[in-house]
Amino acid sequence: MAVTISIGSGKGGVGKTMILCNLALLLAKRGKKVCLVDLDIGGADAHLLFGLFNPKHSLADFLTRKVDSIQDVVHTFYSLNGLQLIPGSGSTLQTANMTFQEKQRLLRSLNTLDVDVILIDVGAGTSYHTLDFFMFSDIQICVTLPEPTSIMDFYSFLQLATIRKVLSSFLSSSQVSTTLKKQSFSSLAEVLELAEKTQPGAKEKAQKALRYFHPLLVVNRDTTNGKVNKNKLNQMINKYLGIEVPSLGNIPEDKAIADALKAYMPICELSPNASASKAMLQITEKIEKLIELFRPSIKPEEQKKESI
Repeated sequence: MAVTISIGSGKGGVGKTMILCNLALLLAKRGKKVCLVDLDIGGADAHLLFGLFNPKHSLADFLTRKVDSIQDVVHTFYSLNGLQLIPGSGSTLQTANMTFQEKQRLLRSLNTLDVDVILIDVGAGTSYHTLDFFMFSDIQICVTLPEPTSIMDFYSFLQLATIRKVLSSFLSSSQVSTTLKKQSFSSLAEVLELAEKTQPGAKEKAQKALRYFHPLLVVNRDTTNGKVNKNKLNQMINKYLGIEVPSLGNIPEDKAIADALKAYMPICELSPNASASKAMLQITEKIEKLIELFRPSIKPEEQKKESI
């Protein structure tokens, strides 16, 4: 089964699609079988970064059952180390109003892809679809810019993701779940307080659900004058959300990124020696180590084959 990696942000325009496309290509160049899935509902554009302007099929064809299998909408870039892409559907009523059953069918279908790594662009914002796609993965990445408004949007996104994580930790038929779903929350503390009031011990259970939730942070367009105080940010996140957000890396402000976007190419392909490309490579190397940690155990007979 593939290792899944999702990338999200509090708002659009922070460069998450650019980062994910370069990460996908670099992993493919390093020998991984990779599929990039564009689930950015209403703003799907990952295909453009590879110069693919009119995909033969998109995710909408799968959601509307115009094709039988998710594999039917996969586009393979044979010139880019076999990198696979499932183009997004854009803004349609079918995707915007996706039912729970349709969403589950989509997520189940991703598990059938015969690849090593699935990279998911969940889009920006905090809709239920976005948060559920973000939480679906084994590894989560958040992207922000080194500016106050972007950092606050990132924190809000993270707070709602933790609330969604806590809500999903209770069985849908339980008393706690029924009570929580009837409420709207503006903070994690409110969720934990009501959960404990509804059923003693529920707060501890919710906190356990967050124990292994460690989204990774990427700061894009990093500049000397716009550094993020990561220690202070982590202290605030740990205090109010009860989680830690390890740093995955910083990508410097680089004119070559704009040139790559205009050329409809990933920067690591167009300008591999650019400072942003080198930063992306360092991030990829870290992700590669994490992928190995999530890699399913190899059966003894398969291990013998690999060693031959």
